[in-house]
Amino acid sequence: MTTSVTRREFLALAAAVSAAGCAARPQAQDRAAGFRTLGRTGLRVSEVGMGVMLSRDPALVAAAVDAGVNYFDTARSYMGGRNEALLAEGLGSRRHEVIVASKCHHLGSRQRVIGSVEQSLRELRTDTIDVLQLHGLSSRDQVLSEEHQGALAELRKAGKIRFAGVTTHSKMVTVMDAAVEAGTYDVVLTSLNFKSPPEVLAAAQRTAAAGLGVVAMKVMTGGYTAEPVPGLNPYQSALRWVLQQSGVATTIPSMATFEQVREDATVMGQAFTWHDAAALRLYELAVNSRYCRACGSCSGMCPSGTDLQAALRGVMYAEGYGEKAMGRRAVAGAGIACGDCGRCAVICRFGVDLPRQLSAAWGLAHGPSA
Repeated sequence: MTTSVTRREFLALAAAVSAAGCAARPQAQDRAAGFRTLGRTGLRVSEVGMGVMLSRDPALVAAAVDAGVNYFDTARSYMGGRNEALLAEGLGSRRHEVIVASKCHHLGSRQRVIGSVEQSLRELRTDTIDVLQLHGLSSRDQVLSEEHQGALAELRKAGKIRFAGVTTHSKMVTVMDAAVEAGTYDVVLTSLNFKSPPEVLAAAQRTAAAGLGVVAMKVMTGGYTAEPVPGLNPYQSALRWVLQQSGVATTIPSMATFEQVREDATVMGQAFTWHDAAALRLYELAVNSRYCRACGSCSGMCPSGTDLQAALRGVMYAEGYGEKAMGRRAVAGAGIACGDCGRCAVICRFGVDLPRQLSAAWGLAHGPSA
């Protein structure tokens, strides 16, 4: 259920946290403590990787390498196909120092997968992609597809990829369990944060226990703006929370500014403390009614056929990330049909304000494109 709080109660909680001594922040441990092994790949990856998706300046990539980040996540589809080239430019001659993960969303046939990967190799200016992932899977059949697995095996044999994985935004438990069942994947990238349903956390632990490297995305729980409290940073706290979860190898928060690079990289090697718990409690009050946990409980429940998770993800991109164009693209694929509904027939088990969020999604889909 959503927890309601008045502004007076919010400020009282914030004052109590500040008075308790927020200046006693955890200190970064030895740099070696900020690295983990990515499942059975054996790769040593920085606890905080870089999600390159929202980066528009190659210098941000170089700054992340300087800050100790060695895991970089991109995709063939990001920025209209330009993101991989941006990553390559930012790495320059330092490509050998880092681990590059990219994604293929051109699924359905062996040749489409192979063609997408070959284009990625050209854009990344590299001979081998360290981790190649099939993007946005949401069903057991997609994960176990012999066509897809055959393409990955062929790419691996040719030396064009080192390790293979899958990514998932929805039906995450199903996808993770299927990846373990397949026995051919090395990595799973999944949404994971302090608001994730317990069943998703449990599935991630099973996946890691089976030897697959678990990479966490959406770790900032939407990245929404919350009222600041001196000494508390909910985004760093959210990162530390994810990194204390059993089985998580690394995280890929998006880094769009130099301040975000510094803020995120600083978390490596740090412990989760009660200060972090307080920061997340305050942030939770700000996002409870807006953040979709992607649990899948509402799948197929909309009588108009709207893909609710895609619609709400689009609103998150627009309002949390500040990326309206990205949000509009996500909503466009949701088939949103809420314009004539008098009252939403779906109720979120976590208390998300669906009428408000779907109204925002409708506005993205049908409002001005500028």
